[in-house]
Amino acid sequence: MMKNILLVLDSGDSARLARNHALQLAQQHQAALTALALIDAAPLREGEAMPPGGYAYRAARDASLEQRWLAQAQQQLDEVAAQAALLAVSMSAVVAEDVQPEAALTHYAPGHDLLVVTAASHLGDSEREHDMRWLENYLLNPARPLLLFSPQVHVLPAGHCVALAYDGSPCAARALQQFVFLGLEPGLPCKVLVSHADDNEAERLAAEACAYLALHGREAQPVLLEARFSNGQLLLDEADRHGASLLVMGAFGHNSWKARLFGSTTRMLMQQSHVPLLMFH
Repeated sequence: MMKNILLVLDSGDSARLARNHALQLAQQHQAALTALALIDAAPLREGEAMPPGGYAYRAARDASLEQRWLAQAQQQLDEVAAQAALLAVSMSAVVAEDVQPEAALTHYAPGHDLLVVTAASHLGDSEREHDMRWLENYLLNPARPLLLFSPQVHVLPAGHCVALAYDGSPCAARALQQFVFLGLEPGLPCKVLVSHADDNEAERLAAEACAYLALHGREAQPVLLEARFSNGQLLLDEADRHGASLLVMGAFGHNSWKARLFGSTTRMLMQQSHVPLLMFH
């Protein structure tokens, strides 16, 4: 059961959904909530060619930007604090400024059971470009599982099931375990999505995952897929087809230099999933 949830604040539709969902989880599990506002002010410290007399202008500009980012962060913290008070959720607030965002997550994550974040983070300012690299860096060696809302999550579905992508890898096994231990979506049955070139191996993997879920009192059914798990669109289509409210996964599609830890399918799902992703690589 969850006792403490870390919510990374941001702006936009998916961020509001993430915030509301984190508050609901905290209320349902009687857990405390930490609201974390990440501000990456490092670019303001980087060298930049300036004309004579331009450094004073730049200093004033950067100070103004930083103050605006801090004001926006404080507004977000005030809003979530007001919501938490209405739901009787215990909340603490943190502003992490001028640090690498993944370093801040690594610092605060061990004191929490679950991190709730959005993939399209602005890192302090709604006018900044989205940046997903810090999430990828955190996921290379995460201290805690991460519940991620992609930019495509605009409405949370009612949910008829939970979809679990399982390929028998240690990453997938850990994600499955964390889903069970966190007690997410307790009233919904599970659909275990499995694909393998060998049909017998696919059935074995599905049975393995379903047996583990059954051991913990979770109803589960296997769904054997024809394509390989490197096809991220297949996972999205299956989650939508079954009416899933959550997609649980480890790492898939290992074809980049980060080979065994982060792949193109994972990145695609982080950007395009219509439902929240529970990820633990």
